Amino acid sequence: MRTVQASVHNQKGVLDRFFSGCIGIGRAGEVMRYIPMQQLKRIQRECPFRYIRFHGIFHEEMNLVSRDEEGKLHFSFRYVDQLFDTLLENGIRPVAELGLMPVAMASEEKSVFWWKLNVSMPRDIAEWNLLIETFMRHITERYGEDEVATWYFEIWNEPNHPSFFTEYKNIDAYFTLYDTAARAIKRVSERYRVGGPATAGMIWIDKMVEHCRASGVPLDFITSHSYGIKGDFDPDGTAITYLPTVDKVAREVRHHGAYCHENGLPLIITEWSSSYSGRDPIHDHYFNAVYLLRAVKQCEGYADMLSYWTFSDIFEELLPPDEPFHGGFGLFNMQSIPKPIYHAYRFLHALGDTELVCEDENAYVCQSDDAVQVLFWNISHPEGKVANRRHFSSTRPAAVLDDATVIIEGLTPETPHRITRETVGYRMADPYTHYLSGAYGTLTTREQTEALMKTAVPAHAEYEAVTDAHGTLTLTVPQTENQADLLVIRPATTHEG
Repeated sequence: MRTVQASVHNQKGVLDRFFSGCIGIGRAGEVMRYIPMQQLKRIQRECPFRYIRFHGIFHEEMNLVSRDEEGKLHFSFRYVDQLFDTLLENGIRPVAELGLMPVAMASEEKSVFWWKLNVSMPRDIAEWNLLIETFMRHITERYGEDEVATWYFEIWNEPNHPSFFTEYKNIDAYFTLYDTAARAIKRVSERYRVGGPATAGMIWIDKMVEHCRASGVPLDFITSHSYGIKGDFDPDGTAITYLPTVDKVAREVRHHGAYCHENGLPLIITEWSSSYSGRDPIHDHYFNAVYLLRAVKQCEGYADMLSYWTFSDIFEELLPPDEPFHGGFGLFNMQSIPKPIYHAYRFLHALGDTELVCEDENAYVCQSDDAVQVLFWNISHPEGKVANRRHFSSTRPAAVLDDATVIIEGLTPETPHRITRETVGYRMADPYTHYLSGAYGTLTTREQTEALMKTAVPAHAEYEAVTDAHGTLTLTVPQTENQADLLVIRPATTHEG
């Protein structure tokens, strides 16, 4: 039988909330839409993030860059202002991906995604310098240096990948882009933070550090991307995806995080998920919730921020999605139905600021002023090369496991305590499994969506238990495979805030 045990007198320290540092959305134009913004507002109410990261800040739909008949560049920041204003109003700041190339400045007609993001070098590097410096001076004027100094500026996206950079084989071409942008940013303010290389597959990191050290180019943090499956892009949504190990992301983050920290640089994972494909049913499955929790716990101390890609299924890299559950990246599906992974983030946010020592590697035990929070999960995935689309695209009932025992020591002796329990797992906060049953149709009516929304709520229980003469509380918690539980324990006389 599994035992999760901790004492309120044995504190580990302040909980590292790196997991709530950043969240992703596909592009600037998507986050400005009504439904994704409503989803973000719910996130910021229930499990707020400090930063947000997205593509396309220089894309044509943002109307930022144009060229007149005489060939002179013109800049307009109206849409950018609207975007940043709204984000700040909702308590979230940008990790601003500066790129890719505005068409008016591009050296080639080469693009990626359904919405056509240009991936070429500028025709004139001086114009790239002008764009970056003008952008930085504008946001400084609008938001003030003190505010902008709290933001992060990441140069480009996955320059080592053929889909995202025409010069992907030429690291020096990326260094030209980076060096120019970094120096332009620092000309506006030395306080501003700039980093990269934003690579797919956690590479170029050591070369980035070595280059900046040798050339004296500013580098304030490292960014890169890690996904749980092998590979780094699924351009048409048909790749055979599989998890080589549930700890792939954590192993990469731990290795590179140790290197970055040895060199005095924070590591920000600006994209991560169980899968790099936006058509992978693992994203909709209840397994993904425990996968997230396992990865977060294993990355603690190595990543300074871990930005999940993404919060919404309204995401148009391949094509605008049509099916309510199509394997999209989001914490919410297109109809704003929260997936199990959303509640995993909400559980993490509910943890108190003081972490207690707990030897279980798949658990957090924390304490706030009037409560103890116990978040624990179990994770099981078939070993070997099991294709995600085959494994996760049908209902997968969870095996019943032995009960878990939770033991909390150091409480007031012989005192009744109130326990609330929320559970995510098979058919618990599991709308995808319910959807696959066919009972909810294709969500073409509002009534179908409302009915399925009711299945997206964790199982909930409330009960009381009494500590023994030594102040120890012992609880028995039923378990099924790939289940996550959040217990909140308070003296029965304490009122919830």
